[in-house]
Amino acid sequence: MTRNPKDCGFTLIEVVVALAIVAIGMLAVFKTIGDTVNNVDELRDRSLAEWIADNRITEVRVSGEMPSVEETAGEVDYAGRKWHWVTKVSQTQVKGLRRIDVSVRRDTDPDGSTIVTLAGFMGQTISSSPQSNTDWYANGGPQGPGGQDGGDENGDVGDDPGDDPRDDPGDDPGDEE
Repeated sequence: MTRNPKDCGFTLIEVVVALAIVAIGMLAVFKTIGDTVNNVDELRDRSLAEWIADNRITEVRVSGEMPSVEETAGEVDYAGRKWHWVTKVSQTQVKGLRRIDVSVRRDTDPDGSTIVTLAGFMGQTISSSPQSNTDWYANGGPQGPGGQDGGDENGDVGDDPGDDPRDDPGDDPGDEE
């Protein structure tokens, strides 16, 4: 069977196969877009959870009191959503230093799961620093002999841009005697 050159075009089968290939390609594109949206949501939630954990550690630190070794839990409304946090304070091997671990999960997540755990430390000052006996101003220090503040022989302090040593009277090379 020969075709007439005037009957050019696609057959129905060719059109259906082409549409099937385009549909499969579009499904792949839509799946990629959906995965990207899900990743953006997950990254946003992780960022918010890190901020909540960081805020909780900061609250413990600014309280001014050394936290007791215990586990506490609570919830907070943040960015229009409800979040649950668990703070676990533990004693380290260093006396007066405590570790603060904060785990955060979304309200919709099952109990015991976390999306972020952040650790911080809080130390206790044993005693205030003793006063230093170092004589920081020994041998004149920043002040010269007699209590002057290190100026030159004319009493000028610092490097004045207009202070040119060639302008001193008596040092003029033309005044030779």
